[in-house]
Amino acid sequence: MKDEQVRSVRRALALLKAMNAEPSTTLHQLHLQLGLPKATLSRLLGTLIAEGYVQAEGVAGRYRLTARVQELASGYTQRSLIVDVGSPLALQVTREIRWPLAIGTLDGDAVVVRFSTMPYSPLAVHATTVGQRLGLLDTAMGRAYLAHCDARERAALFELLAAASAGGQLVGQRNLEADLRLVRHQGYAVRMPNAHRSSATIAVPVMSGASVPATLCLTTFGRLMTPRLVNQYLPVLKDTAEAMSRAYEARLADR
Repeated sequence: MKDEQVRSVRRALALLKAMNAEPSTTLHQLHLQLGLPKATLSRLLGTLIAEGYVQAEGVAGRYRLTARVQELASGYTQRSLIVDVGSPLALQVTREIRWPLAIGTLDGDAVVVRFSTMPYSPLAVHATTVGQRLGLLDTAMGRAYLAHCDARERAALFELLAAASAGGQLVGQRNLEADLRLVRHQGYAVRMPNAHRSSATIAVPVMSGASVPATLCLTTFGRLMTPRLVNQYLPVLKDTAEAMSRAYEARLADR
């Protein structure tokens, strides 16, 4: 029974994919394209019609998708896209250099780790960091984002961070802006070990025009974060971020 259910799901997905390629189609065309029995296709179409994803056209025997299929993609955002194209690249780099990488995207007043190669790295500090919310002010990924997003977005994020603070003000904003200018000039941010984290991180932005769809970081043991290590792995991080950017923009162009 379980195999039959899986087969039905696969057939329904194949049917939706085939219908998505044409404005409308017929049962016979779907039969020729998918190689499924017409009786099976008829049952699937009947179910999709009942659920509101397919509509029978006025012309007898023709079917088309409805606007409701857009709901199936509503959870798939550009944030999801950058993770899709970036994760294989990050994994490939970790296999080469052994150190773990992570991809993070903006979520309100923080960067959230969406993908991490820590499970695949023999040098991982943690099992994984996926799902962690990293502050914009006190982490490498957060500061790399703040430094490289456009001025209007940065001003809005400053307001958001100020509103969340106890006094409603962003403490040390002038020093922060000077630090972000340096990060922008260097093209990367570093978080050294502190009272809360024994690890250290170097992060770079993944750019798409003037926007920052993601930040990419390498995490190491705190005592190993030296200028020598930065010089060794910064070019790798930047090259990987640029490859992610190219793959991301290519996928955007295809959508």
